[in-house]
Amino acid sequence: MRSAVLSADDYVADLLSDILVEAGYDRPQRSDSLGVAKMGTYAPLVLMIDFDHLQSDKIESIRQLRFVLPDCAIAIVSSELKNASAKRCHLAGASGVISSRNGAAKMLAGLRHSIRTGCYTDPDFGVRHE
Repeated sequence: MRSAVLSADDYVADLLSDILVEAGYDRPQRSDSLGVAKMGTYAPLVLMIDFDHLQSDKIESIRQLRFVLPDCAIAIVSSELKNASAKRCHLAGASGVISSRNGAAKMLAGLRHSIRTGCYTDPDFGVRHE
């Protein structure tokens, strides 16, 4: 099953890639910059975005990705988000907002929950969608 990782940080990209493989997806396509058209052509079933290292307008990027990937589970991963930012990510089209502060096992659990239910916000961000 197709998956992708968007991160400008190699360490984070490796971590997110490993989580996707652990979740049962093929080794993900990786990109260090937002290429909406390229991502649309690849059409992943799951996309994990390193929100902390995204260089473009973050919320607008999520909106654009949601537009070209309507059936994709889009998971935002961050260590820095606040409650209001997590809400904006969901309103822009994110399926999941996951804290990277809790380690790989909890990130995997958050990813699985967001894929299964269509909406998950890590409790670290103070917003609950269950």
